Amino acid sequence: MKKVNIRPGPFNAVGFFFSIAGFILVLLCLVGCLKPSGRGLYFAKVTNAAPLADGSSVAFYYGWQGYCVEDTELKCYADRSMMVVPFDVVITTQLNESYPELFTDPITQDEALNPASTPSPAHDPKIYHAAVLCLICSSVLLGLCLLRTCSPYSYQDEYHSRGFLASGATVLALLLLILSSIMYENATEQLNLEYPHLIASIGPALTMIGVGFACFTIAAYSLLRGCMTTDSSSEGYSPI
Repeated sequence: MKKVNIRPGPFNAVGFFFSIAGFILVLLCLVGCLKPSGRGLYFAKVTNAAPLADGSSVAFYYGWQGYCVEDTELKCYADRSMMVVPFDVVITTQLNESYPELFTDPITQDEALNPASTPSPAHDPKIYHAAVLCLICSSVLLGLCLLRTCSPYSYQDEYHSRGFLASGATVLALLLLILSSIMYENATEQLNLEYPHLIASIGPALTMIGVGFACFTIAAYSLLRGCMTTDSSSEGYSPI
């Protein structure tokens, strides 16, 4: 007979907590820079290295679905076209018309010494789709975790559905982390190398998606605990 523990154990609580944390972090990354209140949730930032011709300064904050411009006031715009690789070309194309002084005196890059400077066709890495799939996967996971906590007699999760959903969210969060790292780190590096009148930097959202990946990993480990463990005194698995 299968050994079924009706009352949720401590690993259920751990899995539930880290699932919530991962879901919130991915959601915040997805909605960052859509509104002024989300200005701080950016993946990349570009600002002028020295005062502009009129003595002012300007800063641009880029999220997955939009960007914010901060000069005399802070304005944010929704624009999914920001999720394109190579991202440094996207920024240059977008800002060169309005702020050409940021892109004067470019330093020509030697493609042999800096292969990343080689022109490449623009393409969409599908970050938005991966983020939505991750949120769907984790929201179903949270629903099952809540059901298991509130009604353990009606839902015992004998087949570790929560653990496999957490594993799926982990894989998607890892994909988001890899794509975002390649997209934004390469872009900021190339902008800093080529244009001396601007400063490009990585934002906190990249760390947030990394922490989200870690949270889903811990949740998957906790909720899959016992999945492949066989009790020698009885048949079948030992679900938590």
